[in-house]
Amino acid sequence: MKRILLLGRTEVWAHWTVLLAVLFLTVTEGPMRVGLGLLALLLHELGHLLTARGLGYRVRSLELWPFGAALSVDGGAGSLPVSLAGPLCGLTAAAMSLMMLRLLPQTAAVMEPFFLLNLTLSAVNLLPAEPLDGGRALAALLARTLGMRRARRFTAWTGLCLGGGLLGLGVYGAFLGVGSEGALLFAGFLLFSGLRILLGEDRALEGLLDNRASLQAGRPVEVREAALYADRTAEEALRSLRRGRYTLIRVVGKGDRLLGTLDEGALLEGLMKRGEAATLGELVFLFDR
Repeated sequence: MKRILLLGRTEVWAHWTVLLAVLFLTVTEGPMRVGLGLLALLLHELGHLLTARGLGYRVRSLELWPFGAALSVDGGAGSLPVSLAGPLCGLTAAAMSLMMLRLLPQTAAVMEPFFLLNLTLSAVNLLPAEPLDGGRALAALLARTLGMRRARRFTAWTGLCLGGGLLGLGVYGAFLGVGSEGALLFAGFLLFSGLRILLGEDRALEGLLDNRASLQAGRPVEVREAALYADRTAEEALRSLRRGRYTLIRVVGKGDRLLGTLDEGALLEGLMKRGEAATLGELVFLFDR
């Protein structure tokens, strides 16, 4: 990943494969269609970004990938309004382009593909599977009863099921000689994303338990620090503690003031006592008493 832009306090990163994807699509689809697609994607992500900022969340970064983009939001990643803002913005753009097409038929060469791109992007993102917006929105709803960790695992499994079904359809289409490259690529994306969520959470929890066992056995553990805002949940912090990456969290409040620190043991104990929905600010208060 390489940082290509800074929008206020939001870093914009791009994976090197994005350039290859843009070049390939420019050759196969034409520069105008690629430009319209990038514009549709920009409007989609602006919907997420502006909604998150309007609700008071800090948008740390925007990552660009060949299959789309992803925002990293402090405390608002599981917010229902933030999740739905992108597809709603895309549907609004599709409706406006359709209206322009009706009023000015001579703009069909531009407005028709722009309408289809926005409609397709929004419809696909509303599928109830991680890491799509529909999956994040469903997780936000399910988290009220299941907790965020179980809700995200549910939507990750939904993505695996959808990806498996699309993979089967793609293989069947290829056997019949029907074009199925898009279905196969999207199926691979859903399968990869679902597995990454499930295995990543398991490795994070496993890393906490391994480090605790090492300390109890008298073996040293390397301490690596990360700073997170107090409104982040324990479940979000758990995902940040990838094995060998971070072991100590510095909890920061308003004005970037240090509120306290949480080590792996405190985070694990807080998860057991308060659940994954507890904020880091609550856990700092709990263990500093």
